[in-house]
Order: sequence, then structure tokens, then C-alpha cells
Amino acid sequence: MDEQTLAEVERAGTQFNAVTAMTVERANALTAESIGRRESDEPPRRLEGIPFAIKDVIDLVGYPTTMGSNVRSDDPVTASATVVERLEAAGAIPVAKTNCQEYSYGILGDESAFGRVINPVDPALCTAGSSSGSAALVATGAVPLALGTDTAGSVRVPAACQGAIGFKPTFGVVPVDGVFPLSPAFDTVGLFAADLGVLTTAFNVITGEDSGKASGRGAEPGLTGSGARTIDVSLFADDDARASDLLMPMPDLTVTSANGRVIGKLLDDLAPIYDFIRLYEAYEVHTDLYAEHSADYQPGVAKKIEAGRDLGETEYRKQLEALADLRKRSLTVFGGADFLLTPAIDGPVIRWDEIDSGSAAKFMRYSMPFNVLGWPALTIPLPSAGAAEVPQAVQLVGRPGNDRELLAFASRLG
Repeated sequence: MDEQTLAEVERAGTQFNAVTAMTVERANALTAESIGRRESDEPPRRLEGIPFAIKDVIDLVGYPTTMGSNVRSDDPVTASATVVERLEAAGAIPVAKTNCQEYSYGILGDESAFGRVINPVDPALCTAGSSSGSAALVATGAVPLALGTDTAGSVRVPAACQGAIGFKPTFGVVPVDGVFPLSPAFDTVGLFAADLGVLTTAFNVITGEDSGKASGRGAEPGLTGSGARTIDVSLFADDDARASDLLMPMPDLTVTSANGRVIGKLLDDLAPIYDFIRLYEAYEVHTDLYAEHSADYQPGVAKKIEAGRDLGETEYRKQLEALADLRKRSLTVFGGADFLLTPAIDGPVIRWDEIDSGSAAKFMRYSMPFNVLGWPALTIPLPSAGAAEVPQAVQLVGRPGNDRELLAFASRLG
């Protein structure tokens, strides 16, 4: 990795408090390997030389995984997460570990042992979380690609608040080995990118679909997303022009709002299932650590962990059954539609000084449901009318397992 790139990452990391560690030694070693391949006339790999950042709940060999917490070991880990190994095997080069909400537990991004990340669009605006630092490095252009995790919107919501592309794949298609969990029933490794083609290539790599051949920017070969499609925009208000403006250039697209009542009811019905399972699982994950180090957790995170203390296993099993049933019957929501288009968050990006007890729910309103259902979802930033404008974004949602079709369709939007 050239010194200029590393210097830019470090500069952005410092300016926006987005980096917990520069991974220079690893970057230099892999850069030397990449140069050696080129000098030996080996064909370039899919992500050859592309720098990427790693949310600091994801393991990178030779570096500690801090979790954004004072409750941690500072010993270097001995093996990288599978997703990191796959990106490196495709030629990508890790340049930084990124700041995040402590243990990924919080959508606002307001609590980290390293202090909160600064929104590069406007320091007064909330970054959202939990993958705040990864979003910031992509939004500033310091890196073209970054890893995050998404349990209720922790990739897509920071992407929306900071002006990046954010993708949560179908639940279970991306390995989570070497990734510290929050709630295993919903946890997904996700991607931030500045370019949808790079994101699509990286997704193919981390799901094990890497053909070994390099690809340029733009949509992946063979994934055009062409042909007649139907998209449901029921969740946009009648006076909200974001959906119509985005979809206008697609004359072969049928736009419907026929399923609004069904979709709205589903969003309301699944929240209690998410709340119980997430509280129970997060407490189970942290039981031993919290018993020994409760005073060292960030106050809001500690409060969330405490909230899961007395939830019973019998009810947890019932909620898992309800979740499985919900995932089976929820596909009727699509009706005749191929995709759903929704707002990314409920309302505008809020300022740090405007956060209140309802802010987290507004951030998760349209993201969390698709963690519960396990469907792939992509946050797409919209062009700003002016430099001072608050970021706006929409969310494109596909059927489970149709990740590549979703990404291909997204490449036609705008």
C-alpha cells in the first residue's frame, strides 16, 4: 500500500475519530505480496490492491480487537475473521481498524471507549452506529471499501447518515467466524463502499463466489438487473418524491403501492420479537464479562445488557419459534413485487443535540425489520442539492437469497 493512501487514512481517522488502529505492518506485507505477484506476471485478483477498513469487532491477525470498549484484551489475535481472510485472498489490503459503538450495542453510535466518531458531512449531525468509523472512512473517500456488522441497521443507518452505500446481505450467507456477536439470531457482516461495483465484487468474495479474476468498477459481469421489474414503494408518504425521482429513469419498471397495509402491519408485529431475542442473546453473550467488569462498560450499553438479565429461556425458545414462523410467512409481503423501496430512516438525520428517547427507534424503523426477516437490504445515498444539505438515502430490499439480483437492480437506479 502506498504511503499516500496510508497517510490519507490516518488523516481521516484522526480528523473524524474513525480509526482505532492503523494496520500498517499487515498492509505493507500484503502490498509486497501483491507487487511480487505482478512482477511474476500473475493475473490480478478480484480486489488486487484495494484498501479496506475493518470494524473493530472483527478480528485481524496480529492486532487486538477492541470492541470500542475498555472491557477488552489488548493482546493481538492469532487468526483473522473468515471475511477478512477472503478479502485478503482476493488481493484487498487492510489499512485500519475502525471505531464503533461499544460491542456494537447501539444504533446511535454515541458510546465508545475511544469517543464517538465525527460525521464528515457535518460534525453536528449524528453518525449513527454501530459501524460508525467504517462509514466515515468510506464517506470521506479515505477507503473505497469497509467492513461493518449489522444487527438492526448498524451498517445501513450509518451509511444513510454519512452518505455512503451500505449493504446488509441475506442472513447467514456471510460467515461470522471471528466476529464478536451481539445477537446471533440477527447478526450479519455488511459492507460499506463508495462504488456499487466494488461492493458487489467484495460481496461475491466474502460469500465464497470469487472466480479469481479481476473486475473493474461498475456492475459485476453477467449481473445487469435488466428486464421488467415491479417495485413496491408503499412506505413512502404521498408527498415524498424520493422514490419517484430515483425510479424515473427506468421505463420498464412497474411501481406499486398496493401492499402498504400488509407491510406496515408486519413492521409493527416483528418489533417485540426482535426486542426480546436481542436482549436475551446480548445478555448471554456478555454474562461473564459483565459480571466481572460491569463498571467499565459505557453507561448506556451497561443499561441495555442489564435489561436482558431476567428474561427466561422458555420464553426465549418461544420467541425463536415465532421468529422462524414469521420468516416463513413474511414473503407474502412482496405480493407481486420483486423489490421493496423504503426510506432508510424515519425522518431526517438528527443532530447530536437533538437526540431523545425516541431517536433510536426512528433510526431503526426501516432497517431492523430486515434483520428480523433476514432479507438483503441496501442503503443508497441520494444526491444532495447543496453542500450544506443533510444527507438523504433510501433502502432497497430484496427477497432472501436474491442478494446479487438486488445489487444488479441497484446498479440501474438513478
